[in-house]
Amino acid sequence: MGEKKDEVWQLCARTDKPEEEYVTVTLPKSSYEAFHCMLDYPITGWHERDEMAMGRAEWNKDLYPLPADYRRREDVPHGRIVGHTMEDCLFYPGVKHKYWVYTPAQYDGSTPADLILFLDGQMYMREACTEPIRPKDGKRVTMSDLLDAVPADGELSLPADRDNVTDLLDNLIADGKIPLTVAVFLTPGYPGPGEPVYGTGKGITNRSMEYDTVSDWFSRFLAEEFLPKALAGYQITADPAGHSVVGLSSSGIASFAVAWYDNHLFGNVIAGSPSFGNIRGGNIWPSIIRTTDEKKALRTCMCVGKYDADIIFGDWILADSDVASALNYRGYDFRLMINEMGHSLTFLKYMLPQALAWFYHGEDVNPAHCRILRPTPLVTEPPKRNERKT
Repeated sequence: MGEKKDEVWQLCARTDKPEEEYVTVTLPKSSYEAFHCMLDYPITGWHERDEMAMGRAEWNKDLYPLPADYRRREDVPHGRIVGHTMEDCLFYPGVKHKYWVYTPAQYDGSTPADLILFLDGQMYMREACTEPIRPKDGKRVTMSDLLDAVPADGELSLPADRDNVTDLLDNLIADGKIPLTVAVFLTPGYPGPGEPVYGTGKGITNRSMEYDTVSDWFSRFLAEEFLPKALAGYQITADPAGHSVVGLSSSGIASFAVAWYDNHLFGNVIAGSPSFGNIRGGNIWPSIIRTTDEKKALRTCMCVGKYDADIIFGDWILADSDVASALNYRGYDFRLMINEMGHSLTFLKYMLPQALAWFYHGEDVNPAHCRILRPTPLVTEPPKRNERKT
């Protein structure tokens, strides 16, 4: 990873303007309607084929048992999780976000900590719900139902033996496998317009607008508005190689976009089944990567399932492999783990400690039951053929 910089990350150092000058913003239409997005595609509701494809998420789960580092240990000091609600924001007016900040027990402010940002933070905190999550419409639980149900009003306690990411961080920090690290878990905003095509099928949230749109708007929201608020009072290292962003599906493509547009803040991407299909123009990312001359300080660890999404927006194996090819073309260091599962949070959690070990210690990812795509040199001459025997 290299030697850490001594200076502390200045959260509002993205522009020359002081923080107090951010008073209001006008959301450009392009932030809501990416070129060639399927916003107005004349079909709503789940397609039977799409439902079947997404239902394969946990296939072959037994091949990828989570490591022992996910188990809570009594001999390890446990970090603190505190939830908050950002009731409104300037970049997405009228939209609220819940978030949780994990502070390791060893953090005392004397040493700058590394940072890991988890998008779709509700996926990791839903175990804190003490009551069953019930649908408001009486039909199916939507993401808005989940966002409403997950508590974000003070200190939070997650049950033991649930393979919590915070327990993983406790153990990795205590064992010296990663540096002192503060984690932020951020939900997508809500309310919002929902998703293209599927409409309200997953609940009325701003998730697709924030995560799938191909622009720097969401990354600016993080850098200029959200993170200064969430990390106020924390000492965070200035080195982007010590900052990772994690996401799954739509938040997977968003994690890549965040590190791409705000590369001075985030140098590492961990993306599970990132949605590089044509939801809101995400299929253009390979071209963006290939045609951008500026070389980013960027390392990307991605995964996609052999039985992943093959839906109206595209084929995720093809889309993610195309991004990997573009990264290879531009000389980036990356890993794409093609596994035997589907569109799965389970495999992202399986991959997470491996990605961190690669970022911090150069240990490669585990090839068991996976096909690994990694940087390969360009073939500059044809392979030699065996001479015909005479």
